Formats: sequence, C-alpha cells, structure tokens
Amino acid sequence: MKNRLLLSFILMITIKSVVAQSGPSVVVSIKPIHSIVTALMSGIAEPQLLLKSSNSAHTFHLKPSQVRMLANADLVIIISEDFESGLRKAIKNIENESLFQITDINNLSIYKSRSENIHLEEHDEHEEHEEHEETIYDLHLWLDIDNIKLIAKHINEHLIRIDPINQARYNNNFLELTLDLEELKLDLEKEIEPFLTKQFSVFADTLQYLEKSMGLKRPIIITPYHGARLSINRTLEVKNMINDLNVSCLLYGQEVKLNQVSVLTEGLNLKTFEIDILGSDYPAGPDQYFNLMKSISSKLASCLI
Repeated sequence: MKNRLLLSFILMITIKSVVAQSGPSVVVSIKPIHSIVTALMSGIAEPQLLLKSSNSAHTFHLKPSQVRMLANADLVIIISEDFESGLRKAIKNIENESLFQITDINNLSIYKSRSENIHLEEHDEHEEHEEHEETIYDLHLWLDIDNIKLIAKHINEHLIRIDPINQARYNNNFLELTLDLEELKLDLEKEIEPFLTKQFSVFADTLQYLEKSMGLKRPIIITPYHGARLSINRTLEVKNMINDLNVSCLLYGQEVKLNQVSVLTEGLNLKTFEIDILGSDYPAGPDQYFNLMKSISSKLASCLI
C-alpha cells in the first residue's frame, strides 16, 4: 500500500513537471518586451531574457551560453536587428519562423530619428561611429503604451501558432494584460496632464514615443542618441536655449556622466532626474514594464513641478 502511494506521488510530481515544461522555449532580447511576454505566458512557461545587464542593447556581445540559448529556442523576439545590432550574426542562424522582429508588425507607430536637427562637431561624430550605429529610425517604441498593446496582440497570436494546446490560457492572459495596459495609460495621462504645455529638456533623444503618445511638448534635445559626445559649441548652444526658454527640467540616462550634467546645469536653475528607459534596476517579470513606465512618468512629473 505504501509503495503504491509512493509511486502515485512520484507519478503526480512527474506529470506536474512535464506540464510545467510543456510550453515553448521563448527568448526575448530586452526587459520591457520580456515583461510583456512573461505576462502572456503566465502559467504556461517562463520566457528567457537575453540582455540581463544594463549594457547597451545596441552594442552588447553574445556569450557562448547566450548563443546556445538562441539556438535552442522555439521563438526569439527582438525589436529589430538594427536595434539589437549585436545579434546580427546570430540572427542569420535562426530559422525565419522562429524569429519575431517587432518592427515587422503592421500599423505600429515607428518614428524617424530626429538627429538631423542636432549638429555635433565632425570629429565627435567620427569618434562615435564605431560605438553607435545610427539608423534613420528611433526604435525605443515600447515607450508608447498603444504600441505595446499591439505588440502583445501579435506576440500572443504567434505563441498560439507554435503552442495551440494552450490557446485558451494565452487569450485569457492577453485579455488581462490589455486591461492592465489600458489602466496604466490612464494613470500616466492623469499624472502628466498638468504638464502638457511645459517645456523640458532631455540629454539624449530617447523619449520621443512617450512624448508623442502623451501629447507632451517636444523637449530640447541635447544629443541625438545616448552615448553621443557633447561638444563645447553644442553645450553653449543648449545652455542659451534653456535659459532663453526658462526651462527648469533636465532628464538624462544612466550612461550620462555626472560631470556632463554639472557642466550643463552650471548657472542654470535646472532640476535634474536620471531615467532608465530599459528599467534595468527592476526585476525581470510581468511587473517590470509597468514599474518602468510609472517611474519615467513620476520623474517627469516631479521634474516639471
């Protein structure tokens, strides 16, 4: 009798283990998108996150373990090979049906880079060329919640195609996620609404999607992309602009050095807040995207008060 009970217990544990591992193997490049995929796959399987550190998504290099992760995945989800440029070689070895590039989604809001309006010194641009490969598009598209809702819809459909047995669960997760995203957008709009006519400045032009989706004024953009070197002429030009327009808020990314912020703010009455558009400090998981967006919104509101 005891042996039968023991065998039954072992069988039950084995069945649960098989069920837990029965979902597809999914790899996602960056945290905000991984957060959305985690919510969609809740109760089915846990997607793997490729870029776990705060390193730039543009320049990171794959480790052997990450190469194996990609090779064994049923589905790999990235923004675009133009965004995660460190993946270009690895992408060539991924079968087309196993690769999902978000920029391939129809009707997604994708904006062009505004770098053509920002003139850096020639030698600065040349020095930066190897570290940052510019594209004509700004691909920080997850900062638009409507984009994320559309992205979630298409990823959900793709997950169902490769794992139809869990269709009901995927659809239920998608419905819950959509409702949560709609509530998030309402909360952010309510927080930001008092500041829609206020001018602010950003060190690098990374908030275009949040700015346009929320109806904010276009900020004063100091450098065209994160990591760009700031020339003396551009510094003086921006300081005069900030002073003339009575701008009181500066947002900057984690890659910006504090001495650069000090040089910009010297002699000006500027509040400064550091933002992280990837949400690197938040644990990976279904709440990460929500924490990221709330943090950016809160810091912007605090900066503009």
